Amino acid sequence: MRRAVLLSLSLILGGCVPTADFVELRDEVRELQAEKRKLKETEAELRKRLEEADRLQKSGDVAPKVDALEAKIESLKLRQQGFDQKLGELLRRLDESTRREEGPALPQAKAPAPGVKPDDTAAAKPKAGGVDVPFAALTPTAAYNQAYNDYLKGNYDLAVAGFEEFLKKFPETSLTAHAQYWIGEAYFNKRSYLPAIEAYERVIANYPKSDKVPAALAKAGVAYAELGNFVKARGLLKRVVDEYPQSAEAALARRRLAELQ
Repeated sequence: MRRAVLLSLSLILGGCVPTADFVELRDEVRELQAEKRKLKETEAELRKRLEEADRLQKSGDVAPKVDALEAKIESLKLRQQGFDQKLGELLRRLDESTRREEGPALPQAKAPAPGVKPDDTAAAKPKAGGVDVPFAALTPTAAYNQAYNDYLKGNYDLAVAGFEEFLKKFPETSLTAHAQYWIGEAYFNKRSYLPAIEAYERVIANYPKSDKVPAALAKAGVAYAELGNFVKARGLLKRVVDEYPQSAEAALARRRLAELQ
């Protein structure tokens, strides 16, 4: 997503399209950037304190402090996800504004052929921002956000279908690994642990450099634990701790490993 963000921000902050909508978007993005910088600084400080606490963890007095620090880091991660969601919405609005300003209008939908129900033609077109648009006409960001919004609303089956369609249409974008990860999350929230594990393992195998790999490893471990396969669960959780010791997921992995002992 980082590449799409930088491209979109360059359009906003560079003032290429100085409309009222873009001025508003520019101000919102600047505020969002400032808040995210503060969050990253706070997280870095908490991680330093957590590392120090880990070194002193043999002391019984330190354990509650470690738990408190890990809880704060988890809270920061949730806030960052909220900011990412807001940024995704800004990008969606930017995509729509860009199409209005620079691109030709989408052709009007044709009337349904004789014998075809209107509902059948409508079902074949996903909606972006409440407007019927053929999926092929959506930008990668808009298509991704459409599926992600379904996930946030708890429409997990729709989210899975949307992300799978995204992967077919846009297999080489910066959002591809994230789409695969959210398929796993949707299945996990449905307690469908086997397909969730399969989705997480695709993230790990197909996108080894993605920032979603630590989360995929951790959640796959948790899913295996839910299925009673504690050997697999420990192996994956240990990988998170060993390979990504500074990640927020490592804190989760340490707690789950302690519970599985």
